Amino acid sequence: MFTDSRLIAVILSVSAALAGPTSAQTTPRYALTILGLVQHNYTTSVFAPLSINDNGVVAGYAKVKVPHNPQQSVRGVEWQSSSPHYTILGTISEDPGQDSEATWINNLGIAVGFSNEHLGSNLYSAHPVMFTANGIVNLGVKNAKEGFATGINNASQGVGYLDFDMPVPASEAFLYQNGMMTMLGYPVPTIGYSIANAINNNGLIVGSATFSTGAKPHAASYANGVWTDLGTPGSGTNYGSSASSVNDSGAIVGLWTDSVEIYPSVFLYQNGQITDLGALAGSATPPVINNAGQIVSAWFVYDNGTWWDLHNVIIPNGHWRISGATAVNNQGVIACTIFDNLSRHRAGLLTPVNSN
Repeated sequence: MFTDSRLIAVILSVSAALAGPTSAQTTPRYALTILGLVQHNYTTSVFAPLSINDNGVVAGYAKVKVPHNPQQSVRGVEWQSSSPHYTILGTISEDPGQDSEATWINNLGIAVGFSNEHLGSNLYSAHPVMFTANGIVNLGVKNAKEGFATGINNASQGVGYLDFDMPVPASEAFLYQNGMMTMLGYPVPTIGYSIANAINNNGLIVGSATFSTGAKPHAASYANGVWTDLGTPGSGTNYGSSASSVNDSGAIVGLWTDSVEIYPSVFLYQNGQITDLGALAGSATPPVINNAGQIVSAWFVYDNGTWWDLHNVIIPNGHWRISGATAVNNQGVIACTIFDNLSRHRAGLLTPVNSN
């Protein structure tokens, strides 16, 4: 099962914010644009955005009808402001079970993600892929059972990880560039765990890895052939963390857990220091950071040292509520998922309206 850090949003029933995001109504900072269904005659073809580039193109996935599977198929999807708004991306080969998802998109419009390969009967294996203007590129899984591409920069360097069954269960990060996949190894070879979640335009890779026996995985960065332990704000083997995003200045964000793993908290790592930014009520959505240092997670944005509840800084638009802010580009445009009091779910864009 795909476990990309930005894909899974764990919605918790928590009544109050633990990190103290601003709750009072303020001057609107964002205008909400509601994105429609991918297929207008298919009411469950709701777009789930996962990434947005600096040109405003959004990548994600949706449940759609395709010729080989009129019931449903999950496909990678891109949204752009020009008409037609939606482009349904391909798969490795057409088959009723050939699902695909697009998890990250760069400024060239190249996205990465995964596509299922049919192994026969009802068996499928996920392969990391690139979605390009010339079609889908299968990055391969070497001798692994499955793999996922999770990030790509503007030089089209892609990262992700492969899962192995043999000789022992393991996950290993990879870098894909110039048509070649390079495995990045492990901090501790006998443990066999490293995952890459993102890469910035300077080639800095971030994710998570295990650095000692008996300890939980820690947020990690990879550069010049070396894994670096970014640690956690808490100390001890019961504390774990994972980095989910890095900007071009090398500021890294992710989630860390306390000793009982009740409330995952957001952390910021920069200049060699890790800082706890607190837990956000209602979600464990891995955060994303842009080059301006803005961070989005759940229905909050972190800007200039303050967490803002996005519901309090958007121009009112009916009864729509934000269930998850999943990405933010360098212009400050936020891609999110929304819902209303009729239990309709949609994708949305939050566009800055002023600089306050």
